[in-house]
Order: sequence, then C-alpha cells, then structure tokens
Amino acid sequence: MRDELHIPDGRDACDACDEDDAGDLFHAVHPYEALGHPIRRRIVDILASGEHSAGEVAALVTVEFRISRTAVSKHLRILRDARLIDVRAEEQWRWYRLAPEGVRLIEEAWCDLREKLDQAIGWDADRGCERDPLAAVTRSRTTARKGVGLHRGAGSRGRQKAPPEIPLPPEEPLPAMEPTFVFPREPREPRDS
Repeated sequence: MRDELHIPDGRDACDACDEDDAGDLFHAVHPYEALGHPIRRRIVDILASGEHSAGEVAALVTVEFRISRTAVSKHLRILRDARLIDVRAEEQWRWYRLAPEGVRLIEEAWCDLREKLDQAIGWDADRGCERDPLAAVTRSRTTARKGVGLHRGAGSRGRQKAPPEIPLPPEEPLPAMEPTFVFPREPREPRDS
C-alpha cells in the first residue's frame, strides 16, 4: 500500500508527511472520521472521477443508500469541513470535487498510522524478536501533591491510632406502644336479591 501513495513531484508520500506545516496541524474533522461512514466513502469515490454537481451526487447516493437529499447535503458538509472536498458556486449550482489537500491529509494520517505500527510493542515476526520501544524510557519521579508547602508524607496528618468508641444507648425497656385508633364501621344493610 505504501508503494501506491505518491506525491506529484516524485517523492514518497511518507517522506512528504515529515515536512508538516504548523498551520496544517489543526483539522476540524480527522480524515478517518470523515471517511468512517460508507455514504461519505461513496461520495469520495464519485468525486474522485471528477467534478460533479450536488444534484448529480445526490441522485446517485439517494438511489444507492435510500437517503434524502438533505442527508446527502450533511455528508457533503462533513467532507467539506474535513477539507477532503472543495466546492465552487456557479449560479444556482454547487460543484464538488476531491481536494488535492484532502488527499494529502489522508496520506498524512496513513503515514502516522504506519509510524505507530512500526513502533508497536510485542513480537515482530519480520525481525524474529521481541520489541518494546517503551523499555528505554526512564520513569520520572512522582510529582508533589497539590497544596501549599512541601509534601510531608502520605497520610501523616489526621491518622487515627485506634478505632473510635461508639457509645451504646442505655438498656432501658422500650416504651409501650399505644394502640392506634381504628374508625368503627357502620353496619351494612342487607341487600335485596
């Protein structure tokens, strides 16, 4: 898969990912989130073939996925917020196309995933050995607790030496309960059958 990703000037996509601009680091929506829905992946497939109007995209997607044009519009907005597609207005039509910057964002996300995979912990079948990139990391001292002054030790203040004594109530007989008042019933008259 890495061999298929190329930048137009001939460099490898992962080499180009190392040259990140500071302004491009913030994205409203991550490319994986934007492409995480099958409808949005289909829209990107459609737009990869060229520029299409919103009506053309909606006509294809509504038939395939049986969703409304409003839902298609929301999916287009998510892709636009993720900067994967561009839109231009021409009179009353909106024309969408796959953005070159969007493809670069997908390639950067792929390169980040590749780097994480290369630094994975566990058995490496290719090398035939165990690897743990975190083994070389030294652990730092624990930080002091919050509060004024220096930390004097955990639990040095307010520690009880013995459990508290709970006074028991005196053993007096319980007071006799008075009977509750019950309303007397009036006698019923016999029914005529």
